[in-house]
Amino acid sequence: MVLSSSEVFGAFDRAWVNTAHQGPLPRAAAEAARASVEDKLDPRRIPEEAFFEVPRMLRGTLGRLVGADPAEIVLGNSTTYGLDLLAHGLHLRDGDEVLLVEGDFPASIYPWLPLQRRGVSLRRVPAASGALQPEDLQAALTDRTRVVCTSWVFSFTGHTADVPALVDVCRDHGDITFVLNGSQAVGARPTDVHELGIDALVSCGFKWLCGPYATGFAWLRPELTQSLDYEQGYWLAQVDEIANPPAQYELRDDLRAAAYDVFCTANLSTYPAWERAVAVLLDIGLDQVQRHDQLLVDQLIEGLPTGWRLRSPASGPERSTLVFVEPEHPDTVDRALVRLDTAGVDAGERTGMVRLSPHIHNITEDMDRTLAALAR
Repeated sequence: MVLSSSEVFGAFDRAWVNTAHQGPLPRAAAEAARASVEDKLDPRRIPEEAFFEVPRMLRGTLGRLVGADPAEIVLGNSTTYGLDLLAHGLHLRDGDEVLLVEGDFPASIYPWLPLQRRGVSLRRVPAASGALQPEDLQAALTDRTRVVCTSWVFSFTGHTADVPALVDVCRDHGDITFVLNGSQAVGARPTDVHELGIDALVSCGFKWLCGPYATGFAWLRPELTQSLDYEQGYWLAQVDEIANPPAQYELRDDLRAAAYDVFCTANLSTYPAWERAVAVLLDIGLDQVQRHDQLLVDQLIEGLPTGWRLRSPASGPERSTLVFVEPEHPDTVDRALVRLDTAGVDAGERTGMVRLSPHIHNITEDMDRTLAALAR
């Protein structure tokens, strides 16, 4: 059954079908954001305990989201934060190799580029089908391969990678760290890092997790965390109170993933709202979120009007919540986007196609409006 989401997300005059770019804040998250502004207007309302409670709560909620121990969660501000941490912290040396995917989203590529100055080789594996395939990965691996980094759902194609199969290829080959960019998947489907078998998961928080911008996290397998050759000394992570100086100024060795958090994890204006947004999705249930979203995708694909071609997967495990459609001559994407905007539909454009990405806030009437605008 498709959910009625007005109580959770509010009623909209327009249809936002562009979650792959930004997800809308749930009401509860917006209330938390407003409360943080009110607190900052009157700082007496901000208890010192909040500096510890805010990251603790967020870490716990994100742990529930991905089926992990909260102590394994790194709090960040983007997808790139976790990838940059790995690129700087992994033991990669002259002659080692990192495999990336041709056409992947820039966030999956750029953090690794500085490694080339250390003699690390970066190779991009072609993904002609729209996502990295196990056989292509198998053919690309060499004895020098140390890291494979790929998106789960590809932003420019809408294809979903078979992550467990890719992980199996890496495990059969030897000691390879498998890094997954989950930004276009986490929040739109159930996620269990242990079932996926990966070594690291990175994700932003403002797309399918419906949080504020400048939010993100990473999950690292504990053995991977312990192996990182990277150290930082953010003071708030090292102390248990802020009213008195510590007895000794020395780095703690019991912080686990929290040792690598972005600075200012007591982000009182952003993290409470994000924690509420993720909690809303968990309360609904990610199974139910996925069912709801896929019903909307069904509606878009089955109702696609004459003159449009579907360019993302129509069915099967490769299908995601990103629907790419391409107009036939003489229509153009620009004209279609104008029609959608006039009809009160906000969609995206990527690689010369219209990208539609509905989520839990959308209803069937939004899809009807979208399809009617495309048909004109």
